Amino acid sequence: MSEILIYGAAGYTGRLCAEEFVTAGMRPVLGGREEAVRALAKRLDLKAAVFDLNDPREIERQLKGVRLLLNLSGHFLMTQKRLIEACLVSGTHYVDLAGEVEDTSSAFAFDEPARRAKIMIMPGAGFNVAPSDIAAGIAKKRLPDANQLVIALATDGGVSRGTLKGMLAHIEHPGHRRVGGALVAARPAETELEFQVAGRKFRAVYDPWLGDLFTAGVSTGIANISTYSVLPWLAVAMMKGRLLWLRDLILNHLLPLLPEGSTPRQLRDGRTYILAIASNGRTEERVALTGPEAYRFTVLCLREITRAVLAGRWSPGFQTPALYGRELLEGVEGVTWD
Repeated sequence: MSEILIYGAAGYTGRLCAEEFVTAGMRPVLGGREEAVRALAKRLDLKAAVFDLNDPREIERQLKGVRLLLNLSGHFLMTQKRLIEACLVSGTHYVDLAGEVEDTSSAFAFDEPARRAKIMIMPGAGFNVAPSDIAAGIAKKRLPDANQLVIALATDGGVSRGTLKGMLAHIEHPGHRRVGGALVAARPAETELEFQVAGRKFRAVYDPWLGDLFTAGVSTGIANISTYSVLPWLAVAMMKGRLLWLRDLILNHLLPLLPEGSTPRQLRDGRTYILAIASNGRTEERVALTGPEAYRFTVLCLREITRAVLAGRWSPGFQTPALYGRELLEGVEGVTWD
């Protein structure tokens, strides 16, 4: 049995991850609910494990001998609990791509059981949490008494059907802002932020669902956190409750007609921009970086976290990517610090 199992390998990000891992010399088992996993495994000359999550003992059986489970299946509020519970039994480290407040915070419920089982649980290992969590951690170290944190993200590239479906499903619903250490209700696009990274100027809107609202609270201890994203004007309009008929049309009819994800050219040429600003009311520390296209960045972060875990560099319990600090991103091709 391989030391690594990728669950959700048949999805867009899962396939990219499997291909990158093979290129990097790793031999993961490809897992999932669909038979498409077998075809991908055959193409990459890897083993396949087709199983759903309805039978806890079957999950434990599939995890026997596995050191690290990467959950890339999406719907993390549905898949996370059963997979983590199985990891507690099998002694398997757990990493996923949860990128919103609810699914990053739900993993925190397993912090103490994971410490007792001597395994690590790390949600948010992809682009929309990992680099920003690391940047936030660096900013806090530079300004230890910071009590305010602003995080902003921008991307050049495409979007997968799964990401689009998840975002559109609740695009006008309220989310959160961290105030005084607590998560309070906030409306999407209720405020705007102008910022600059690597000489480029951006205008972002308030994004109340980003997992950084939870993870950065854990990793930095900063009590007041706001998160912003640069989004297309159509998305911003929907966040404000307009053009929702178009949202419904996309979800109910047009989604299968859209590209599966970023094109090869977008994967090659796309860029991401991350900014974290920590402040104490008198001064501020700004940490900014650029990286490869978002899905490519996600896969490379997963690769580096996997290498770290297999090399014994992990801590028990709930952890965020800031655990690895700047060193993790130094191993990611295309990352530059501004």
